[in-house]
Amino acid sequence: MKTTLEKAMMLGIGLAAAGKEQIELTVGDLVKKGEVGRLEARALAEKLIHRKEEEEQRLEARITERVQAILSEQNQAALEELEQLKLRVLALEQKKDLNN
Repeated sequence: MKTTLEKAMMLGIGLAAAGKEQIELTVGDLVKKGEVGRLEARALAEKLIHRKEEEEQRLEARITERVQAILSEQNQAALEELEQLKLRVLALEQKKDLNN
Protein backbone atom coordinates (compact mmCIF):
# COMPACT_ATOMS: atom_id res chain seq x y z
CA MET A 1 0.00 0.00 0.00
CA LYS A 2 2.88 2.37 0.72
CA THR A 3 4.14 2.15 -2.84
CA THR A 4 0.70 3.14 -4.07
CA LEU A 5 0.74 6.16 -1.77
CA GLU A 6 4.23 7.04 -2.94
CA LYS A 7 3.02 6.85 -6.54
CA ALA A 8 0.12 9.10 -5.64
CA MET A 9 2.48 11.60 -4.02
CA MET A 10 4.63 11.64 -7.15
CA LEU A 11 1.47 12.12 -9.14
CA GLY A 12 0.75 15.09 -6.88
CA ILE A 13 4.03 16.65 -7.88
CA GLY A 14 3.09 16.13 -11.51
CA LEU A 15 -0.27 17.71 -10.85
CA ALA A 16 1.30 20.95 -9.65
CA ALA A 17 -0.23 22.67 -12.64
CA ALA A 18 -3.58 20.96 -12.18
CA GLY A 19 -6.39 22.33 -10.10
CA LYS A 20 -7.81 21.08 -6.84
CA GLU A 21 -10.65 19.43 -8.72
CA GLN A 22 -8.27 17.38 -10.85
CA ILE A 23 -6.44 16.16 -7.76
CA GLU A 24 -9.73 15.14 -6.16
CA LEU A 25 -10.76 13.30 -9.35
CA THR A 26 -7.44 11.47 -9.43
CA VAL A 27 -7.76 10.44 -5.79
CA GLY A 28 -11.35 9.37 -6.52
CA ASP A 29 -10.03 7.13 -9.29
CA LEU A 30 -7.55 5.57 -6.86
CA VAL A 31 -10.44 4.86 -4.46
CA LYS A 32 -12.48 3.27 -7.27
CA LYS A 33 -9.54 1.06 -8.21
CA GLY A 34 -9.22 0.01 -4.58
CA GLU A 35 -5.67 1.31 -4.33
CA VAL A 36 -6.60 3.81 -1.60
CA GLY A 37 -9.28 3.45 1.06
CA ARG A 38 -12.01 6.03 1.47
CA LEU A 39 -10.59 7.11 4.82
CA GLU A 40 -7.16 7.64 3.32
CA ALA A 41 -8.52 9.45 0.29
CA ARG A 42 -9.36 12.72 2.04
CA ALA A 43 -5.97 12.92 3.76
CA LEU A 44 -4.23 12.02 0.50
CA ALA A 45 -6.15 14.68 -1.43
CA GLU A 46 -5.32 17.31 1.18
CA LYS A 47 -1.65 16.30 1.17
CA LEU A 48 -1.52 16.47 -2.65
CA ILE A 49 -3.25 19.85 -2.68
CA HIS A 50 -0.80 21.13 -0.07
CA ARG A 51 2.16 19.87 -2.14
CA LYS A 52 0.66 21.51 -5.23
CA GLU A 53 0.41 24.83 -3.41
CA GLU A 54 4.00 24.51 -2.17
CA GLU A 55 5.21 23.80 -5.71
CA GLU A 56 3.30 26.82 -7.01
CA GLN A 57 4.92 29.02 -4.36
CA ARG A 58 8.39 27.69 -5.20
CA LEU A 59 7.81 28.22 -8.91
CA GLU A 60 6.53 31.74 -8.31
CA ALA A 61 9.56 32.53 -6.15
CA ARG A 62 11.94 31.24 -8.83
CA ILE A 63 10.19 33.25 -11.53
CA THR A 64 10.24 36.39 -9.38
CA GLU A 65 13.92 35.88 -8.62
CA ARG A 66 14.76 35.45 -12.31
CA VAL A 67 12.73 38.49 -13.38
CA GLN A 68 14.45 40.58 -10.70
CA ALA A 69 17.85 39.37 -11.90
CA ILE A 70 17.01 40.31 -15.49
CA LEU A 71 15.74 43.72 -14.44
CA SER A 72 18.83 44.26 -12.32
CA GLU A 73 21.08 43.37 -15.27
CA GLN A 74 19.20 45.78 -17.51
CA ASN A 75 19.34 48.49 -14.86
CA GLN A 76 23.08 47.98 -14.44
CA ALA A 77 23.60 48.22 -18.21
CA ALA A 78 21.53 51.42 -18.33
CA LEU A 79 23.53 52.92 -15.45
CA GLU A 80 26.81 52.07 -17.19
CA GLU A 81 25.56 53.62 -20.42
CA LEU A 82 24.47 56.73 -18.54
CA GLU A 83 27.89 57.02 -16.92
CA GLN A 84 29.58 56.73 -20.32
CA LEU A 85 27.32 59.45 -21.71
CA LYS A 86 28.18 61.73 -18.78
CA LEU A 87 31.88 61.23 -19.48
CA ARG A 88 31.37 62.00 -23.17
CA VAL A 89 29.45 65.17 -22.35
CA LEU A 90 32.19 66.27 -19.95
CA ALA A 91 34.83 65.60 -22.61
CA LEU A 92 32.87 67.58 -25.21
CA GLU A 93 32.38 70.47 -22.78
CA GLN A 94 36.10 70.54 -21.99
CA LYS A 95 36.93 70.44 -25.71
CA LYS A 96 34.50 73.31 -26.35
CA ASP A 97 36.03 75.35 -23.50
CA LEU A 98 39.53 74.83 -24.94
CA ASN A 99 38.40 76.00 -28.40
CA ASN A 100 36.87 79.23 -27.02
